[in-house]
Amino acid sequence: MKKIRLIAEEHLTYVPHHVAENLGLFARYGLTIDVNYNSGPGGSWLADVLADGGADIARGGVWIPLMYRGRLEELRIFAQLCGRNTQVIVSREPCPNFRWSDLYGKKLLISASSTSQWMYLEGVLLENGVDLDRIKFIRDLDESTTNRLWRGGFTDFYLVYSPQAEALVREGYHVATDIATSGGEVPWSVYYTTPAYLERNRQELEGFVRALSEAAAWIDNHPPAETAALIAPDFANVSQHVLAASVERMHSHRTWSPDMTVRPAPFARYQNMIMAYGLIEQPVAYSDIIDNVAAR
Repeated sequence: MKKIRLIAEEHLTYVPHHVAENLGLFARYGLTIDVNYNSGPGGSWLADVLADGGADIARGGVWIPLMYRGRLEELRIFAQLCGRNTQVIVSREPCPNFRWSDLYGKKLLISASSTSQWMYLEGVLLENGVDLDRIKFIRDLDESTTNRLWRGGFTDFYLVYSPQAEALVREGYHVATDIATSGGEVPWSVYYTTPAYLERNRQELEGFVRALSEAAAWIDNHPPAETAALIAPDFANVSQHVLAASVERMHSHRTWSPDMTVRPAPFARYQNMIMAYGLIEQPVAYSDIIDNVAAR
């Protein structure tokens, strides 16, 4: 068996990886995946762990390979896991006809100190002509703190991931908007590595991506409750009801595609946001940083 060392953020968003592991799909391709979740705040250590030889591949946002390119490490993105940002804006009152302008004069609490979380929200709001100065954003607080503050009555809206979104809905709060739909398609979570590792281990990485693709197809063909039951041992602190609701919501928005490739148009759109935010000076050519190994 070939061992692949993965440095990654630990999050429910990455359901296909857990499905592939629990179904034995990686093993079917002769692989064992050794996962290290010590990835730093907002996944900020991912590329550094790769550079130091502490991992073979990384899973996280495209912004790190783009930001590091030409400055620190040259990295290659070889697969996409999540094609949507699965965050939800939760409200205290029902918002059946939510518009971005409903945030004007309000406070929006952001649940984690993550560059991509704020950067993408800002990009989507600007795309929709929103005046950011008319909204009060509360960010850079730890998620455990923001959860307590929200339940204590602080702010009007709250930006959260699954399973927190589903847990809050069960408590009586409301979904104002689901970023997966209102924000559109985006290469939100990808796998990347060094060019040298990619070339030396292309066959193994093809097997790795095909296992993920088969997992995504399995999710397409099984009820959310069955997917939740399969991965439940990996999320022991999440109830079955919340886990199943989270899987159902993310799957309904086509968060994971068996295709597993980074599409050029959403990649270009996200690059424009990353450039506007100041992490890169100019767009990187698609073929210079993307190598969809399973598409070959």
